Amino acid sequence: MRGDAMLSMKDVRTLAAGLDHPEGVALGTDGLLYAGGEAGQLYRVDPGRGDVEQIAESKGSYMLGLCLDAAGAVYVCDAGTAAVRRLDPAGRLETWCDSAGGERLVCPNWPAFAPDGSLYVSDSGPEDPDVAAGRIVKVPPGGGDAEVLELPPLHFANGLAVAGDGTLVFLESFKHPRLSEVRDSGLRVLADLAGTVPDGVALTAEGGYVVSCYYPFHIYYVPPEGGAAELLLDDATGTQFPMPTNVCFFGDGLATLAVASLGGYALSAVDIARAGIALHYPGTD
Repeated sequence: MRGDAMLSMKDVRTLAAGLDHPEGVALGTDGLLYAGGEAGQLYRVDPGRGDVEQIAESKGSYMLGLCLDAAGAVYVCDAGTAAVRRLDPAGRLETWCDSAGGERLVCPNWPAFAPDGSLYVSDSGPEDPDVAAGRIVKVPPGGGDAEVLELPPLHFANGLAVAGDGTLVFLESFKHPRLSEVRDSGLRVLADLAGTVPDGVALTAEGGYVVSCYYPFHIYYVPPEGGAAELLLDDATGTQFPMPTNVCFFGDGLATLAVASLGGYALSAVDIARAGIALHYPGTD
């Protein structure tokens, strides 16, 4: 993995503080950011002002990855209840999916909408580096029991994203850490991320991939064709984004990267001279 394109940590700024170990961050159609907390909190963040509003709290929950639909409902992977939960605009929290192929989810980690309104979810499996029991599931529009994608058992399936054409990309965190894509022709490895624990991925406008790592505290760029990852940011002391678990683009032209830090209490922001792509925000009937 190369480091010739590194940015300075001085370019990273604190976007919002006072969050409880945020694992995930996602952009809504309202231009605001959304994040979860380790004690079941859901937050809405104004990136312009840095204001943080807690919009929900579920006792016994642990909110990981999240995404939104066009109406502003939040879909969040709740590791505490092993389910995907939906927070509607009125503030009602319900279970959207807790099973796939008739079997309970183990550790739903990250969700992302496909163009048809179905929801891809990484079900990571046990947090054991030697066990390949992770899977990717696809929740139908309307929620309910998910379909299990026909993939080999995965070593802790983690962050995922869906391109404009519907192509799914995802990360495995353990054993053979890597970024892969799913196409009709099968599975293709885009980047070998040996020596890291990759966690989150966001797509860039030119077709590349930004990958954040739980450890070490790195953010990488993978070119559209795949291959060697370029080290963009290295928080060697863990003072700005300890455990940068997930990333998303926001702001004018989707030109700024937000970083969630599981090991801290804040969201960070940085301009990386690349813009993101618009996410899929399905409508509601």
